[in-house]
Amino acid sequence: MHKFISTSDFTYKGRPYPEIPLMVDDEMRPVTVVNMYMLYLEMSVGRVKSSKTINNHIDALYDYFSWLEANKNEQREQSLFWDDQPMKTSNGLEPSNLALYQHWSQRDYKKPNGDPLAHSTINQRTGCILSFYKWARDISQIIDWKPSSSKLVAINMGHPDVFAHTHGRRKIESDNLKLPTEKKIPKLLSIPECRHLMKAPMSRTIKLMTGLMLATGIRNMECRTFPLKYVFNPGGLDRSKRIKIELDRNDMLLKNEKSRTVYLSWQLMAELYEYTQYGEGVERAKAFKQKKDVASPNMFLNDKGMPFSDKGLNNTYRKFSKGFTKRDHTYPPVLSFRVTPHMLRHTFATMELYHESKAIDPKTGRERGEGHALAWVKERLGHQSIQTTTIYLHCLHAMEDHELNEYQKDIDQMIERDSHD
Repeated sequence: MHKFISTSDFTYKGRPYPEIPLMVDDEMRPVTVVNMYMLYLEMSVGRVKSSKTINNHIDALYDYFSWLEANKNEQREQSLFWDDQPMKTSNGLEPSNLALYQHWSQRDYKKPNGDPLAHSTINQRTGCILSFYKWARDISQIIDWKPSSSKLVAINMGHPDVFAHTHGRRKIESDNLKLPTEKKIPKLLSIPECRHLMKAPMSRTIKLMTGLMLATGIRNMECRTFPLKYVFNPGGLDRSKRIKIELDRNDMLLKNEKSRTVYLSWQLMAELYEYTQYGEGVERAKAFKQKKDVASPNMFLNDKGMPFSDKGLNNTYRKFSKGFTKRDHTYPPVLSFRVTPHMLRHTFATMELYHESKAIDPKTGRERGEGHALAWVKERLGHQSIQTTTIYLHCLHAMEDHELNEYQKDIDQMIERDSHD
């Protein structure tokens, strides 16, 4: 099996459809059923617009179909097929191919470092494959069965406190193939780690992207597509007040295409504006225009003057902690801890939660508290449900007040001081 991204040469009903993930088998024949499903996701499902979501589906189906092809059915002397319906025997219904694949993923699959797959990863892949089967049964009607059973489970709606039983509950369908997972506390950076990261040798572009994610909590894809038009000269504005920025789904990639508001400090906006006027930012913008004959709408471009890839920032941060080799020269690690773009988002969320909970309400003269802070951070992060945001309470309670206070005081200084290095 092979997967690839279509170019404008790929047409459907006379129209070109570039940048759609597609699949072929080892003899370079299209895997039509998968490709039709990808076209369905791309064109017919309004809520699926994120390239990451689309890629999750093709990656899961690629792994599943590769496993089917690699595992021989001794009776039929050929590869297993995705549409092999489980047979009813005198001893009961046999496991589906998807159930066998999931069992293999859980018991036999090993990552390159020898570690097993996390249950959450297996659940994500299984969920994508189940969505494919649901499409095949309910939309395309290629099959009239499903590879697993499901049940209705009740979940609490609202804050998970001692009064949870009084909150509203709703029932959702949960597939029986879903593996149990533990809710892990998000990994974030401590204040000393933030300082070490900001002092690591990196381009000014990466440094400002890092500062922007630490200061606003925007996601990797949101930072990579942050619009140039949002940046302006803040001269004349009050330096003690944060600047309101409306993130518009028409301007950039936003998860679930959900527009929201974030706030930038005066210092950060000034640094971003300077970047657009001098040095590296200008050079990269010129390189893009020379190649594309149009100005880039993105604030940040890579060293070739092109938009960052999905893994561009992850790869850069990985080099900080793992080191790398380039042109026969080995560069040692510069950080003793791991960093990912999402850890920067977790760090912001925890610090912002503390800041807003401790802020004084001008009407009451008292601290606003965690209830207000959760609602505030939910909106800044663009979460669909406040249930997602409550995980940061665990992070908050695990940190010391003096460290949280230091973050609010020092983050702008780290960005302003180090961005000129």
